[in-house]
Amino acid sequence: MNIDLINTIVSAGVGAAVALITLYVDGLRKKKDRKREEYNIYKSYSKPIIAAAESLAWRLREVLMFNGAYLLPDAPMNGFFKYKFDSTVYRLCFLIGWIRAVQKEHSYIEGIRDNQNPKIRKAINSFQKVLADGSHVEVSILEELCKLYGLEEKQISDSIRQKLGVEIERIVFGFIPDQVKKNVTNLQTDQKTEMISSIMNLISEHTEQNIIEKAHIKEKVDIAIDELAREFCWIYRDWQNAIGDEMILKLEDAKRIYDVIGFSEFMKRRSENEWIQKADNLFANLDVSIDNRFDTRVSQVKRIYISLIELITVLSETIEDEEGISKSGLETLTELKIELEQEEK
Repeated sequence: MNIDLINTIVSAGVGAAVALITLYVDGLRKKKDRKREEYNIYKSYSKPIIAAAESLAWRLREVLMFNGAYLLPDAPMNGFFKYKFDSTVYRLCFLIGWIRAVQKEHSYIEGIRDNQNPKIRKAINSFQKVLADGSHVEVSILEELCKLYGLEEKQISDSIRQKLGVEIERIVFGFIPDQVKKNVTNLQTDQKTEMISSIMNLISEHTEQNIIEKAHIKEKVDIAIDELAREFCWIYRDWQNAIGDEMILKLEDAKRIYDVIGFSEFMKRRSENEWIQKADNLFANLDVSIDNRFDTRVSQVKRIYISLIELITVLSETIEDEEGISKSGLETLTELKIELEQEEK
């Protein structure tokens, strides 16, 4: 073979290899840069998120340990109690705002994937999930209705349970267009019977069990209605984003792109803002001393508290040597977290 041809082939091969290696190294560098950029964003927001989560955690600890008299149904609306209620709602919205801020700033980074900084993402997602996810409540309602009318619940798979939960919601809201679930109690007896019949027929069909007679439905209809009318407050993901958007403001020439409004501005906006007002329902007329299935908000507040401590712990690792929360403070908050986790077992 011609020596010049061999040299040309070798040179081309070496050039191609160098080009590939250069592309690979450049890709690794960009990936590292993106990961560092994401880390820097988390780090710049970690302190305010920790502060917001800690502030809410102390308030929820107070509510859970001392029943939060200012949240009770018969609480007098004096100046102090009103402030405590308002500030509790503000602390929740404040944290939602900071989380929204870090998420929006992330949107400016190209190439971010979910497997980067997974512990932080998981902790934030867990907090958002306990605010938004009520699927376990729908499953519980399904189970109680089956017990009430003697259907074999064990025949229902987990996937069917979730599907039935959605269908039950659809039936209920067909009878109460205002979307306020507890208003099923205001329906006429015939409407209640018709609604429960539709629900039980749905369950019977999916589980291949006998249809329940309407006369039997009517006998226990008020108990069934109590199950459907459980008090709840799910702040869905899109609602959280909407609340967060109302809570943040954009900064110019600052280390962070966003900040969160203060209590004074919050109070001005709240009276006219439908999204911020949605957070009120989590705490209004809340009696944490009565933890049963008819007010799901009590267990929800406990799970929110647990998620807050997990979020604080994970973010504290992000800021490395800087102190976001005192060691003794975190230990005190963690003690209640452990107690609540043991209750759930």
